[in-house]
Amino acid sequence: MKLIRLGATGDDVTDIQRRLAALGFRSAVPGVFDASTKAAVRAFQQQRGLTTDGIVGDETWDALVAASFRLGDRMLYLTREVHSGDDVRELQRRLNRLGFECGHDDGTYGELTAEAVREFQLNAGLDVDGIAGPETVDVLLRLHRAHQASSAAVIGERAALRRPHRTSVTGAMIFLDPFGDTDRPGHAFADSTREHELTWQICALLDGRLTARGAHVRLSRGPHNTMSSEARAAYANAEQTDAVLSVQMNAAPSAAAKGASARFFGTDAQISERGQQLANLCLDAVVAATGTPHCRAHPSTTTMLRATRAPAAVIELGYLSHPEEGQKLTEPAYQRLLADALVAGLIAFLTRSALIEA
Repeated sequence: MKLIRLGATGDDVTDIQRRLAALGFRSAVPGVFDASTKAAVRAFQQQRGLTTDGIVGDETWDALVAASFRLGDRMLYLTREVHSGDDVRELQRRLNRLGFECGHDDGTYGELTAEAVREFQLNAGLDVDGIAGPETVDVLLRLHRAHQASSAAVIGERAALRRPHRTSVTGAMIFLDPFGDTDRPGHAFADSTREHELTWQICALLDGRLTARGAHVRLSRGPHNTMSSEARAAYANAEQTDAVLSVQMNAAPSAAAKGASARFFGTDAQISERGQQLANLCLDAVVAATGTPHCRAHPSTTTMLRATRAPAAVIELGYLSHPEEGQKLTEPAYQRLLADALVAGLIAFLTRSALIEA
């Protein structure tokens, strides 16, 4: 979809404002994307773990639509047009808490969720059809295990962390996701160098270093093209990936903003522990190598983190809006330093060499 931002007017803006208002985020002038609408969008994005830019693009729009559904509003089942929304997420959360594993509460009604519904129906003495209709939802809503601290998905992740680990990255499948393309160039440095050029250059360096160590590497795009977030996640899933790493950069209105940060899948009810570990290891390696401020790893629900089955992380390598850091990010020597740091983080994650047992 086209980006809808400050200054836009029309029915699309009215629809966005209506959806925001239903969620408690109100704006001042109907049909006008004014400062109050931007503030409402930013507040919604922050609440949902999205990029907080006050612009409505694909991910923010999808999140607005998803937020309008409550469990029981509609029948949920496997279909070509995949059901997604907060109602699916609530269904998954409840099933996971009862031990019927749906994977992460990603809000997408896929085969794993349908199988969990069928298993629940079988155990509850209901018709086994994989459809979360009124009867199935009613039985599910009457069951509650507040004492169960961990969902089936979290238990599965912790079990994966304790399995015998690799001794090297040889044979590992790693999916690299450089942000942007010519249609979505991202942030820019003062000399007009765009984020999508820099993320490609760094991921190309990463590709070479990991391949030389025997890993199998897949890139989500070429130097001048890309796929949608959903298509990239599907590509990563089809490759039976061991780790997904998205490479991005930051910018801020203040030229003083500086530092590296990371993101992993997480909601107010659940996080990906493997994704969190991957994010922290890569971020720690970047900070140790460059000396840039450590801006921590944060939970997020962006598509690449939410929809991939493998542990996934986004690493934001620095601020293009900072005069010195932005300049460094454009320099080949600094890019090589960053690539070496990310290789170290990925190796630590894949071999569990930095794993700290709980």
